[in-house]
Amino acid sequence: MNPGTPIAWIDARHPNAKRKMWGLTLLERNIRELELQGIETIVLLTQSGEDPTNSFCHGISQTTRLRVEAADQSGPLPSLFSLIQSSQVPVIALEGHALNDRRLLKILVESANDLAILPEYGPAPAGLARLSRDTLEALEGVVAFSLTELLQTAVAENRLPCFDLSQFDTYMDNLRRRVPPYAIKVEDEATYRAAEKVLKRTVQKGVLEVVGKFIHPPLEFGAVRLIAESKITPNQITLVWVLLALSVIPLYLTGHLLLGTLFAALVGILDGVDGKLARLTLRFSEAGDKLDHISGTINDALWYMALGWYFSGGNLHSRPALFAALLLGSYLIHRIVPGLFRGFFAREIYDYQKIDEVARLIGARVNNNVWVFLIGLLLEKPLETFYLISVWMAITALWFIVRFFWVSYQQRGVEKQFELSRIR
Repeated sequence: MNPGTPIAWIDARHPNAKRKMWGLTLLERNIRELELQGIETIVLLTQSGEDPTNSFCHGISQTTRLRVEAADQSGPLPSLFSLIQSSQVPVIALEGHALNDRRLLKILVESANDLAILPEYGPAPAGLARLSRDTLEALEGVVAFSLTELLQTAVAENRLPCFDLSQFDTYMDNLRRRVPPYAIKVEDEATYRAAEKVLKRTVQKGVLEVVGKFIHPPLEFGAVRLIAESKITPNQITLVWVLLALSVIPLYLTGHLLLGTLFAALVGILDGVDGKLARLTLRFSEAGDKLDHISGTINDALWYMALGWYFSGGNLHSRPALFAALLLGSYLIHRIVPGLFRGFFAREIYDYQKIDEVARLIGARVNNNVWVFLIGLLLEKPLETFYLISVWMAITALWFIVRFFWVSYQQRGVEKQFELSRIR
């Protein structure tokens, strides 16, 4: 543990701390979230001092040091205050039966001062805090029977500062959606469902194409629910879909279009399963993420090339070859322009404005293309559908180009107005 790195204290007395949610008990999830913040020493307060790790689904890091304490009749606060008094570093305090927002944990870990965070989102908000000897004397005068009650009272009596969530940026860049800050205690079925709903929102992107938004999610979440508690890892799922994606290429080249497209549709679903499994069970892998990204980029292009070769019969001057060239050129624009947009404007082109969200929904994208092609095959119109997808991709690519230059023009206008206002 690095000098100055906080330790953590978790009140795990509530029975629901052992309740499973998407492959992890709530307590196990909190421990893993703390591990992601670099915390390695964690004290667990349980009802009788029993080892709660026996109910864990996937275990914890070998570098994490857990110490289990038994609660007495006086409640949880003596254990917390004793830890604060004896610790040379700050203590991050959590409710073990709560679903705690990673963004809030990060704020506490990075804070230079003691503070409480009291989110109001959800039916049973929990409190969490960074505490040290600096505020211990003020806290010891508070009468409370839980961590959340302690923090609420301490903040109300001006004994402890509270983080101002009114200025909190709810936009989650990696998900392209807004999620209010949360810490939700799971005390009954209603609060369990509410917490689970929030958790699902934190792993599902908000702006997607039609297929990714309406068709894939129930299939992906259904698959994850089946395997979340198993030993199947996200990287194993990634490897399966990468091999399936590679098998699509020879199938397309040899004219087995229906089987190839069914495999391609399955690839799209599994590509979502591995990410959701990783985020829901907190089993992240940099290598798996890179394999996912690189394989998806390359395989999409190879699929388009294989279809173009099959339909053209290898004749580079044929009409199918020209449409294949249009398709590939458009695909390159799809890969390049959004990256440039993000680099210039620090925002995604897909949700810069409401109109961009609509364009992403109905625009050409590999998942949409696969399902449209599948419909075309069932209607016995494969070549015509290939032409349609090529034109659709070109229109979407043109939209990206127009949006890039239009937003650039708008930005320059804003900058000129700013300069003029300074001169005046």
